[in-house]
Amino acid sequence: MRSVALSVVFIVLLSLGASPVGAASMGAAGGSLAADSDVVGAGDIRPAIESDQTIAQLSEAALSPSTTFTINLQSDRSANWVVTVEYELTSEAEREAFSEIAEEFEAGTASGGLDISLYENIAAQASAQTGRAMEIESVGRSSSLSGDTGSLQLSFRWTEFLAEDGEKLVFNDALKTTDENAWLSSLGENQELRITTPRGYAITSANVPFSDNTIVVEGPDTFDSDELVEITLEPSFGPSWGLLAAAVVIGVAIVGGALLLRRQNEPVDDSPRMDANGGVDTADKPDEPPADPEPAEPEEDLSLLADDERVIRLLERNGGRMRQADIVSETKWSDAKVSQLLSSMAENDEVTKLRIGRENLISLPNVDALDGSPVDEDDER
Repeated sequence: MRSVALSVVFIVLLSLGASPVGAASMGAAGGSLAADSDVVGAGDIRPAIESDQTIAQLSEAALSPSTTFTINLQSDRSANWVVTVEYELTSEAEREAFSEIAEEFEAGTASGGLDISLYENIAAQASAQTGRAMEIESVGRSSSLSGDTGSLQLSFRWTEFLAEDGEKLVFNDALKTTDENAWLSSLGENQELRITTPRGYAITSANVPFSDNTIVVEGPDTFDSDELVEITLEPSFGPSWGLLAAAVVIGVAIVGGALLLRRQNEPVDDSPRMDANGGVDTADKPDEPPADPEPAEPEEDLSLLADDERVIRLLERNGGRMRQADIVSETKWSDAKVSQLLSSMAENDEVTKLRIGRENLISLPNVDALDGSPVDEDDER
């Protein structure tokens, strides 16, 4: 008997405490909307509840449910609505009563105060006011009971909810039911309104606070009839072909660079391929460039040597013998200096001098002056 009585209380409680913001409470049949009326609060129903001695122990928290109205705006100008009512349940009897209401709510046999006909009524009046064919569709009902918190959730899609101004989307005129009245005029205690933007859009102006492209308004709050919630949304990235082309060029460059780097880092397969006859297939193998020659040792700077060492180096580079005139030409010294130097070197047995005609032939000691071959010291003796 107590459980049945609580069920009745929850039906009354949900139908009153979860009434839409700014709208009067409606019966189970979903009567006409009274715009700009005050939200019916928990204090209005408490005397009737307390008069029933069978439910006198109903908790204070259960008399004050919290309601969240979430409006997820879409780029096709529709809005996906989720209305969530949460109750704090402090006794097993309250949890049992909630479970019964939740089961009937999900089955659609009881509104639980979240009557879809109320929103259909609002949408019909807003459609007549704006001239856009609005519909309420994709209705869903769900519930949950976690610990001491019970939740009922009504979801639906409201088409043509946003107005269009060029590329802009505007949240405002769907709130009006007549030229003077609107259904969203206030938020009650423990009520919250959340509005999210469509993907690819950003809020560019709003007369309510927002952060990260999300509007959050907590009750109690009142909206003036001539300054209802108004939000303007614009594409956060437009169809800019110039930017798109630049992005494509950059993307191609990045991909090309990555492929080139990958190819450079890939190991080269130098193993020979065999043709059908068992031979090495070289048809599709490009000619390999000739191997780089061994790097030559840097040539010795003779200017850094002593004069006699420089002459010896010249002789060694020229097969062991040179004409005296060529030594003068190579060293850029004077004839007198070269003659005096060679005479001194000949006295020290560093070189040999052989007079041939009108010039001298200078040779290293172990080289035959006539044919340039090394001289055997035993033969000289």
